[in-house]
Amino acid sequence: MCSAQVGFNGTNPGISNSRATHHPGELTESQQDEYLQLGLQCHEKGEIEQATHYWRLSAESESPLGLFFYGIALRHGWGCKQNRVAAVKYLQRAAEFATYDLQNGISQSMAVAKHELVLAIYELGICFRHGWGVPKNLTTAASYFEIASHLGDPDAMNDIAFCYCHGHGVKKDMYKAAKHYRMAERMERGLIGNSWIWKEKYNVVDAPDWCGKKKR
Repeated sequence: MCSAQVGFNGTNPGISNSRATHHPGELTESQQDEYLQLGLQCHEKGEIEQATHYWRLSAESESPLGLFFYGIALRHGWGCKQNRVAAVKYLQRAAEFATYDLQNGISQSMAVAKHELVLAIYELGICFRHGWGVPKNLTTAASYFEIASHLGDPDAMNDIAFCYCHGHGVKKDMYKAAKHYRMAERMERGLIGNSWIWKEKYNVVDAPDWCGKKKR
C-alpha cells in the first residue's frame, strides 16, 4: 500500500496507512453498521436528511463506510449543505482507515475492508476529474483510477481505459486502453460500442508478461 498522504495540490496521490493521528469513536463495529444500515434504509425511502444524519454518526466513529457515504452526501448536497472540499477530506480518511484496517486485520472481513478502500479511491479519482473540492487534475484522477482498477474495480477499469484512449492525464495508449476495457468486460461491465478492443492486434495485452509495449 502507499504511505504518502493524498496531495491536495493535485499531485502525487497516495493513501496514509495509519490511524495514529486520529481518535477513534466509541461505537462498536456493530453499532457503526447499524447506523450505516439505517442510513441506507432512509436513503431508499427518500428520507435523505435522516440518511445523512446516520451516515454522519457513523463517520464520526471513523467507520470507513460511514466516512465514505457521508463524504458522498457532502459532495452532492444530499440532506446537507453541499461542501465538496470537506467531501474530499472524508473520502481521503475513508481510504486511509480502510487501508489501515486491511493491513492490520482489524475489519471483520478483509473483503469488506478492500471494498471500502476501492470505493474511496475511485471516488477520489472522480473528485479530481471534475474538480469537486480540489483543483481539477486529470493526471491525479487517472492515478486513482489506475489504483482502483488494480484492486479489481470494474468502473475504475473503464475510467482508466477512457483516460488511455483519449490521453486524459496519461499518454494516449490504445493498447493499455484495450487491456483495461477487456478487464471490465470480463467482469460483465463492458461498454457498448467497444468491439474494437477484441481486434487481434490487441491480443498481446492478455499475455502474462505484457508490460505495456506494442508487439513488434
